[in-house]
Amino acid sequence: MKKTIIIGHKNPDTDSIVSSLVAEHYCKNVLRLEAKAYRAGEINNETKFVLDKFSALAPQLLKKIKGDEDFVLVDHNELSQAADGLQIGQIKRIIDHHKVNLQTEAPIFLRVDPIGSTASVLARMYGEAGKKIPANIAKLILAGILSDTLDLNSPTATEADRKLVKELNKIAKLDLKKFVAELFAAKSSLKGISLETLITQDYKTFEMGASKVGIAAWETTDPKSVTVQKEKILELLAGKKAADKLDHIVFMLVDIVAQNSILFVVGEKEEDILRKVFGGEVANREMFLPGVVSRKKQIVPRLTEALSK
Repeated sequence: MKKTIIIGHKNPDTDSIVSSLVAEHYCKNVLRLEAKAYRAGEINNETKFVLDKFSALAPQLLKKIKGDEDFVLVDHNELSQAADGLQIGQIKRIIDHHKVNLQTEAPIFLRVDPIGSTASVLARMYGEAGKKIPANIAKLILAGILSDTLDLNSPTATEADRKLVKELNKIAKLDLKKFVAELFAAKSSLKGISLETLITQDYKTFEMGASKVGIAAWETTDPKSVTVQKEKILELLAGKKAADKLDHIVFMLVDIVAQNSILFVVGEKEEDILRKVFGGEVANREMFLPGVVSRKKQIVPRLTEALSK
């Protein structure tokens, strides 16, 4: 029997890591597969907090793909976001909540729900299989949902997510208000974070028409801790744009508390497309976007539409 590897995207966030762990439990206990969770990058401070709080072991870092493994992808389906060396034919299952942008060589098991997190999708899958969710798994799922939806305040959050949080917490029995405060404090922490890491920790590339676009995001309760370093960040972004051979690069600073974002404007090309798409004013190489907190829902679709014409 082939080894089955469960893995999230590069630059993994909390939803990606906990979904890998939860999917390992699901595959072993529901599908009866010999599966193991791995990760495609370093773990951020928020995820470290979650794993420590719930005494969960981090997935191993996948250093090399040998070619004789089967893969279950969680929280992504684009090869540009997948572990280096992954071949289309190795993908046997996808569990995700993003738009689908993948053409496979053969039929695969595909579960993609328009919902707030991949953890939410997995919670649904347990229910549909008639399986009870253990307390330790319920806690991880809650962390994934609350992180990815910014405590259900993101436009990606659905009524289904809200219902899942209520039902899961009957099992997990967390003080959710206290937990979210701790979660967001960890999410905002710059401890051990270089500026290079800050722009790459939550970074994804997208094919938008003929353009290749990189979008980095940093979610925080203290945006001033980042804006004071704007000039150096802009310099690093310009370097990454050149190194990755991008047409555009965008850095999105999300204020979790005020529910808005500041886009750092790297150059004239970025200023032109951002003005065209979002209609905001650019001052001091920043564009303020009130009410915008979601890359997936509020940034990527509008940029994709504009750059695909």
